[in-house]
Amino acid sequence: MKILKWIPFFFSILLYGQEDRLNDTLIVDSISFPDPISYQDDQNSFQEYDEVLLLKFNPFERSTHSNFGTPLIPFWWKSSNSSELKIGDRLLDSKIKYPFYPSVFNQNFPHTKIIYAQTYSEGQILNLLHTRRYKYGSLSVDYDRLVSKGYLWHEKNKHTRFAFQGNFTHPKIPYKSQWRIHTFKNESEWNGGVSDDSLFLSGSQNYWELLPVNWMNLKTGIKHKGFDWKHSYAFTEKTDIEYEIHLSQDSLFYEGLQDDTLFYPMRLDSATAFHRAFTNVNHSLKWYHQISADKNAILGIKHQNFKQQEVGVNQWIIFTSLHSKFFKNNIYLAYGKDEINTHSFIANYKQQINFLGIKHQFKIAYEKTLPNWMKQNSSYRNWISPFTCIQKDISPSIDQYVAWDMKFGENLSLHHSYHNIDRYTYFNETATSVTSDEMIQVFQSRLIHHVTAGKWHWRGDATYQNSSSNSIPLADLLLNQKIYWQGKVFKEATEAQIGARTLYRSAHPGMTYSPILGDFYVNPLNQTNASLRCDLFANFQIQTIKVYVAYEHFNSHWQGEQYILKPYPMAKPTFKLSLIWNFYD
Repeated sequence: MKILKWIPFFFSILLYGQEDRLNDTLIVDSISFPDPISYQDDQNSFQEYDEVLLLKFNPFERSTHSNFGTPLIPFWWKSSNSSELKIGDRLLDSKIKYPFYPSVFNQNFPHTKIIYAQTYSEGQILNLLHTRRYKYGSLSVDYDRLVSKGYLWHEKNKHTRFAFQGNFTHPKIPYKSQWRIHTFKNESEWNGGVSDDSLFLSGSQNYWELLPVNWMNLKTGIKHKGFDWKHSYAFTEKTDIEYEIHLSQDSLFYEGLQDDTLFYPMRLDSATAFHRAFTNVNHSLKWYHQISADKNAILGIKHQNFKQQEVGVNQWIIFTSLHSKFFKNNIYLAYGKDEINTHSFIANYKQQINFLGIKHQFKIAYEKTLPNWMKQNSSYRNWISPFTCIQKDISPSIDQYVAWDMKFGENLSLHHSYHNIDRYTYFNETATSVTSDEMIQVFQSRLIHHVTAGKWHWRGDATYQNSSSNSIPLADLLLNQKIYWQGKVFKEATEAQIGARTLYRSAHPGMTYSPILGDFYVNPLNQTNASLRCDLFANFQIQTIKVYVAYEHFNSHWQGEQYILKPYPMAKPTFKLSLIWNFYD
């Protein structure tokens, strides 16, 4: 009978969203295309991830808080376990992703991509990317600029992100080098909170202008600087060694604070400004070895020095993995320990099986990790000297989960996951970091499909997820469905997509974003009813330019007021124009 305890574990999967393909660059890997024509055709044609390029997030998994550039609401839950200590500010983490080094751009022409999208109140997102090949490698530049006033009073977001990266292959010795320099600057003016009752201004519901109630002029800023550099050397055909260093500095600023009203629901009396500064230095050394034609092994060690102001933590992590091509499986182990005797441990096993034409991937994992810095340092009730040290009484959380992927060809896949989480750390109703005393179970099941009938397409995602505790507040049902016609128009000169999309989210238990925490805290007062958004769209591809026209949330005309997450309403019906333009000279 003991085997019955394990049956629920074998109906699961951990799914990382469609954005994973993008990582930190929007230039598609050129090596997978044998000739320039096929590469350019792929870039010029409509792609499944075009919407993510334009929005900078997957609208099925996440949503803007109230404006473009605000922290994203995580409607689709993802585990954020990591053996490394991270800051934990959602806005910063969403813009500064883990180092990604694209492969050598092997086309004999430069590639420039311009991405433009409208936001609210005459705002815009402009992203310029350029990559080119040179004699010993390739170089790329990524510039991203956003400005948006939003649709609420006292709200404005603007940020600038820049990355320069490249690679080098030595012509005579087996040495390769890859690097990335990246910066990010963000400035936000916050709508401090809105109310859906007597605190509305007269007539404001018609103009979507709402009255802040927690603070009037809160301004926050983020400045990030980072440098990543990886070196690899092949001693033999079967043995490589790799050294990598990551350096970063992050500053978080809070200005315009008012007594008794800041950081709601917490206070910091008699202060008008606040500043945090972080320094993070990571070194890693990896040894790659091909044991046989079938098996490959990795052995590595990593050191992290994480500082906030002058107080820091040093952590050592050792890790190893073994991969078999024949058995199609992989084992990974990592152990981390810092100066105060806390430790992390990650172990997972992946297995791929092809059965009856269906590709299966199973994953079983045990992850014991510490919460991020924000959660470790946000349980103070005395704010005289806030956030000045690393707490020493935080217990690691333990996430035991299994995952099951099923892929039925290219157009249909099923993904399931089951997590059993012990000592989960979260922000409670008072925005205080606490550790849950109960075991929390999270189950997720997701269907991704693309059905075609002639020139008609039905593409979408549908998921069911459930949490046994409101410590992880989730909307149970999420739908993102598109029906459209695709074909040639204007005398066969233009490829077009014309159709409609529906986004549905079931009721949410409620949570609230706190800028000082950089995260959401549980708030049952903000329990939100189910919402439905319907859009009309028409997309056109003319040679190397793709134009996207949409009329969003048109159902608001008869459905009335709906909320993304109370008390923030959905924007009124909005017309948006976006484009992606490729140049190859």
